[in-house]
Formats: sequence, structure tokens, C-alpha cells
Amino acid sequence: MADALAAALTVLCCAAMSAVAATVPPIPAPVISPGYHPELAKDERGLWLELGDYEKSLVSSPLRVRDPALVDYVRTLVCRVAKDYCSDFRVYVLRNPYFNASMAANGMMQVWTGVLTRVASEDELATVIGHEIAHYELAHTLAQFRKIKKGTAIGSIFDIGLAVVGVPIPVGQLTAALNVLAFSREQEEQADLLGAQLMLAAGFDPHATYRIWRDLIDEDAHAEIKREEPGLFTKTHPDSAERAQVLEAWAKSVQSPPAAEPADREAFRALVAANYGWLMEDQIKTARYGRTEFLLERQARFGMPEGYVRFYRAEMLMQRGGPGDPEAAQAEYAAATSAAPAPPEAFRNYGYLLLKANDVAGARRQFERYLAAQPDATDRAMVESYLSEDP
Repeated sequence: MADALAAALTVLCCAAMSAVAATVPPIPAPVISPGYHPELAKDERGLWLELGDYEKSLVSSPLRVRDPALVDYVRTLVCRVAKDYCSDFRVYVLRNPYFNASMAANGMMQVWTGVLTRVASEDELATVIGHEIAHYELAHTLAQFRKIKKGTAIGSIFDIGLAVVGVPIPVGQLTAALNVLAFSREQEEQADLLGAQLMLAAGFDPHATYRIWRDLIDEDAHAEIKREEPGLFTKTHPDSAERAQVLEAWAKSVQSPPAAEPADREAFRALVAANYGWLMEDQIKTARYGRTEFLLERQARFGMPEGYVRFYRAEMLMQRGGPGDPEAAQAEYAAATSAAPAPPEAFRNYGYLLLKANDVAGARRQFERYLAAQPDATDRAMVESYLSEDP
């Protein structure tokens, strides 16, 4: 009886897996081969030349991240997913707090730092990268450039590029450009599945492919204004819930159950932790407080140091300045300075807040802790001036 029941369950399980697999569209084969270069007679040759001019601007952009450890990490990950296409790509990490990544037809990849504050693991970062590589391999990016060339928005892609490297353009023009650049539903589905296959072949957890979309949906639900993010990635990726379902069906067809803990989470966590200060400062400056609060809570769940998370929550509350925010910020500063490790700025800023509340003794203790934690502080003279005053 037990053997018969087990056999029946096995049949049901296999049938269910077949049903799941049947819901997944076929994965397309790459169109562009590794080492591809356009022929002189091809229409894309001119596009490559224009992109080359833009790329020169990107190289010197003040927004380009130049930290070797961070950039090498991302480039190494790109090569791991791209494999034979690795030498075709140039990777630029840009300091922009919104969620966006893109790949140009000439192999120029851009990854905005807002991606790093939103993905929870290296597997999820590989999902974003794999999706963009798939667009390249399937010649989707080339098709979009041809679409622009035939339309009225001939300069749109380059206008977007100028906006990225620090030259402002009108919002209406940027919106029109984003609409022109939007991939079709079929192209997005193809890039989802080929990108997922690429990251799986590179040894990443396939279940990350749908988790990241659901996290983006959750973030959007916490936003005061829905869909206000300017990133091209989110602007051109509609129907996130449906796409997450397709990717989940695919992931379960190739690996079930999901891994309990991404294998490379510690390396990724260390990378984000090393750059956490300026990443979160950039995010707070966006004044998207609902999104920022959601990101902080999520980062706390996947292991960012408590002292850092609570400090930047306090900073967010101070910037927002709504009813009860200063009091809530003081509690967050206190918690941050009680945790280890804590950013040195937590002691200083908490000290300023206590000084404003006429708690001179408490402020002095925090200023002393700040100078001890940051002996080469650029504002040391100013802080010492507060300590030299009579209590």
C-alpha cells in the first residue's frame, strides 16, 4: 500500500512538473555570435560610431564609479554570465540611486548603483546582468536603434546618455525617449528566459530570477507616488507580476525546491557593506521616503549591520522632517550608537541632536566617541570646539 501510494505521488509530481514546464515559452537562441563587429556596409556601423562618441563622454563622467574593488566585482560577474561574449563588453558602473541597467548595441553595459541597494544577493545581480546580455545576444538593442533611426526621436538614445553623464535634458524629451526605447512584450519575455538560462549555466540560483521582480513590486507598493522611478530598466519592463510567474515556473522546472541561502551571499553582502554609506546617502537624497524605508527594512533582513541601517533610517527621518520624525530619529540614532559596528557619523549626528535638545552631557559623550572612532575627521576642529565649551 505504501509503495503504491509513493508511486502514485511520483506520477502526480512528474505530471505537475510537466505542466509547469509546459507553461514556459521556448528559450530563444542567440542571434549575435561572440566577437561580432558590424560590416562597413551595414546601417549599424554609423550607430556604433555615434555610440563610441557617447562612450568617450561616459568614460570621463563624474558619475562613473572608479573604485577598483566595486567595478572589478561587477565586471567579473558580467564575464561569468557572458562567458564567450566577455571580451565584447565594456562595463560601466554609474553613481545613480535608481534601479537601472542597460546594454547598447556595441557592447557598452551600464549598471546604476541603485541596483546594488535593491538586489539581495549575487544571484539576483546576475539576473539583471543576464537579462541585459540576452538583449544583446538576441540583437534587441540593435533593433531598438533602428527603430529610433526610422522614427522622429533620432537623438533620443544619445539624449538619455547625456542625461546619465550629467547633462540635463527636458523631462518631456526623456519620457518620449523612454517610450521609443521600450522593448516589446515578446522581446522582454525572450530576454527574461535567455538571461535566466545564462545565469543558471553560470552556476547561479534560478529562483533569484523571479524573487527580484517580486521585491521590485513590493517596493513600488511602498512608494508615495507609484512608478515615479526614472530608470530605463523599470520604465521598459511592464507586467512584472506576470513575468515573475513565468520565471518562477521556469525555475521550478529546472530546480526545485529553491536554495535556502544563496551560495555567494556573503561576498555580495561584503561589497555592499563596504560602500553602504554613499549608496544610502544617494538614496536618501532622492526624497523617495517610502521606497527608502522599504529598502532599509529589506537590507536589515538580509544581514546589513544594524548600526548602519538604523543610522541611515535616522538620517532619512531627519530629512523628511514630518510630525514625530525628529523624535523617531533620536531613537534610531541612540540604537545605532549602541550597536556594533556603527558609522562614526552616527555619534556626531546624535551628538548634534542631543545638543539641540539641551542634553549637553549626552552630546559631549557622543562627540568624544565620534573623534575616537574617526581620529582624522575633517571636522575635528569644529567638534572639539563644542567639547571645549563649559558644560
